[in-house]
Amino acid sequence: MLMLRSLFASRSIVALVAYFVILTAVIATGATLLVADMHQQAIQDVERSIVGLSKVLADQADRSLQAMEMVQEAIIQDLHEAHVETPADYAVVVARHDLHTSLRARIAALPQVNAITIVDGDGKLLNFSRYWPIPDVNIADRDYFRALAADRKLQRFISEPVQNRGNGAWTIYVARKVTAADGRFLGLVLGAVELGYFEYLYQQITPSDDAVVSVFRNDGMLLVRHPTRADVVGKIFPTTGAALIANTDPMGGFLRNVSPIDGKERLIATRALVRYPMILSISRTTEASLAPFRRQAVVLATGAALLIGCLGTLLLLVLRRARAERRVARAEERARGEQKLRAQYERFGIALDNMAQGLCLFDGDGRLVVMNERFADLYAVPLHLQQAGTTSDELRQLILARRGGPAEEWDMVIPPPTADGSPQTATVVRLADEREINVLRVCVPGGGWICTHEDVSALRRSEKRVRFLARHDALTRLPNRVQFEEVVAREIALCAKTGAQLALLCLDLDGFKQVNDLFGHPTGDRILQEVAARLRGLLDGRCVAARLGGDEFAVLAAGLDDVRTPATAAQSIVDALGASYLDGGRLIDIGCSIGIATFPGDAAAYEQLLSASDMALVQAKAAGKGNYCFFDPSMDVAARERHQLALDLRAAIGTEQLELHYQPQFALLSNEVSGFEALLRWTHPTRGPISPAEFIPLAEETGLILPLGEWVLRESCHEAASWARPLDIAVNLSIAQFQQSGLCDTVRSVLRETGLKPNRLELEVTETLFLKSSARSLDALHDLKGLGVRISMDDFGTGYSSLATLQTFAFDKIKIDRSFVAQIGLTSKGSAIVRAIISLGESLGVTVLAEGIETEEQLTFLREHGCAEIQGYLSGRPMPIVAYRLLILPTEDLRVA
Repeated sequence: MLMLRSLFASRSIVALVAYFVILTAVIATGATLLVADMHQQAIQDVERSIVGLSKVLADQADRSLQAMEMVQEAIIQDLHEAHVETPADYAVVVARHDLHTSLRARIAALPQVNAITIVDGDGKLLNFSRYWPIPDVNIADRDYFRALAADRKLQRFISEPVQNRGNGAWTIYVARKVTAADGRFLGLVLGAVELGYFEYLYQQITPSDDAVVSVFRNDGMLLVRHPTRADVVGKIFPTTGAALIANTDPMGGFLRNVSPIDGKERLIATRALVRYPMILSISRTTEASLAPFRRQAVVLATGAALLIGCLGTLLLLVLRRARAERRVARAEERARGEQKLRAQYERFGIALDNMAQGLCLFDGDGRLVVMNERFADLYAVPLHLQQAGTTSDELRQLILARRGGPAEEWDMVIPPPTADGSPQTATVVRLADEREINVLRVCVPGGGWICTHEDVSALRRSEKRVRFLARHDALTRLPNRVQFEEVVAREIALCAKTGAQLALLCLDLDGFKQVNDLFGHPTGDRILQEVAARLRGLLDGRCVAARLGGDEFAVLAAGLDDVRTPATAAQSIVDALGASYLDGGRLIDIGCSIGIATFPGDAAAYEQLLSASDMALVQAKAAGKGNYCFFDPSMDVAARERHQLALDLRAAIGTEQLELHYQPQFALLSNEVSGFEALLRWTHPTRGPISPAEFIPLAEETGLILPLGEWVLRESCHEAASWARPLDIAVNLSIAQFQQSGLCDTVRSVLRETGLKPNRLELEVTETLFLKSSARSLDALHDLKGLGVRISMDDFGTGYSSLATLQTFAFDKIKIDRSFVAQIGLTSKGSAIVRAIISLGESLGVTVLAEGIETEEQLTFLREHGCAEIQGYLSGRPMPIVAYRLLILPTEDLRVA
């Protein structure tokens, strides 16, 4: 009997040992496969993250440089249109102060652009957007200048990073060649991009502390790096990841490489810029990227080791029990072994429960072996289903109740993988509470499988936001210009097939600048968001609204018919956006003007539609606020004519086409001339005389009013200084002249140059100046008055706040607008207004001058009511000063005559 028992015990021990070996192999294999897959998944996650970000940042860098090149292209185009053929002509055209002002304005909205510089064929700076006067600098030693000057075919060059000679900042230059029609090299237009702009941008968006964002030239030269290392910028690194990837795939890729810059092994993703010979690189250190995986692997390996240890301990206890001679000793040994096993199992449970993923291990019969706490929390698994032995079908039914997507997608979440045993990753599934779960199932050798469930909601939200911002406006969340162009192009293609009509509406908010000036930009941002909300509320079907920039919006109106026409769509937008806006307890009123272009009637492509609707918008704004206007082919013709007229006006400056006419002003009490007003006249060589009402607004729109205004000021002061009698000279100032910081210096220089006494110069301004730029205007007016010149308010009574303006600044003279003078003797209200203004001027001690005197009745009325001065056709029309020679002679000469 004893031998039988011994034989039976021996067979049991052998079976137990064999079972232990098999189970140990299963656990070790499962843990190894899981760790290997976790490692691969970690690499893939990092790859997806940095590859996607590299594409977005490469596109952003490409567009930033392209925006600057558009400015350069516009400058070169202007030079070609001006028919610049010789270096002398080139120097004259580009060295003007108004071009300097234009350069500053063009790059004001481009934070990436440090400066636009124009140099001649010898490398000398002729114009510079940052400074005026232009510093004496020569860049003939720069690599980009030598390259473009030497190579006749080379038109563009991107420089090595250099330290800016102006401020010491690391800068790259995009140089564009300027040539004459015969190919002669005239000079360069340089666009300077401070590398600090990209470093600051990448500092805001780097996904982690170990990440490095770099920009290389195609030859391996490092241009930008964040985090910044000044000692490596401008050096060529042929063994960087970017260079190695470029050798195999010029468009970009992903690899693992040791960086020659910091000596660390990194995971690197690159993307070539589409339009420029540069490569954007994003990398993360392998150590930091795989740190979460290593922690998880250690936890899993520790758990597997603890499990195997527990099984080995149990086997040891059984063997000891078999060798024991006494029942009590076996019982005590077993009790001690079980207590130790429980302790080890608790440690293993802690390791499993601290994994980032939820984990379930099933045996070959589909029954649960182990479930960690993360998995139970993920699906709120009841306690009785967390126990070993629970079937996979029971857990599947529980998880299906939590799903947020179709059942078919969830069918493969818990069941085992296919029979080939290869790991399978299910499509990321969404729970009913919007969480997104990434599921991985791995077969275990010997039967059974392991499945891990990981909550990737935060990662998916981050990726979704990056994708959203690439195609939407961040403030209003409307489609941006890129997405809108794609939508319009798609709709045009569809309408071309179906023969349907669509309309493109360009919107511009009326009075929005005053909202920013009066209430601040945060209020303006809230108004823009409310405008976007109202546009969304109006649109349906295939209609799309987009924000193109600033207060400019666009709407695509598709699906039109006899009822839903472009006109009805425009009117509904005007009505919706014209309603008052409530912000912080105050009502704000703005409106909108709309330009409309239709397909296929007005244009056949997006760019032409946008241009046509923009021209129609200009016409709508000219007609007044709250209007819409359809594009008409004559607008294109008018726009071209207006552009040509602007070119002709630019060419007329400094020629005999422009001359000054003078209209006398008389003191009513003495009936003697008190001064003249200088008025600009233009005689076009082919069109003849052009009205100031036509070319003055054009000059203000194009910026030509600055050189024109300075020329009028200098010529009129020079003329007045030559008069024998010390008569006053009145000169009109434009709002644009007040927006330049050197207006006071210009007036001081002209007075010093001409020798005219300051008290003889009278500068005329309108009330619109105070409405559009009050703070700067007041400062400039006080500075001018400090020179001793006199300031008069022109067209008094026609502005928005005449009395408030008089209270704000102490004017020397107010001029009654001709519209009121024309009503004298015709309406009682007109006469009453003129009397009130005369009385107001007398009370304030301000001289009052009435404009537009054309009848004796008007003159008699003004004399009876004490008006100080008059000006009009009755007393003298605007004419060359030679026509008024007798008025400027000394009084003694007049008596002799």
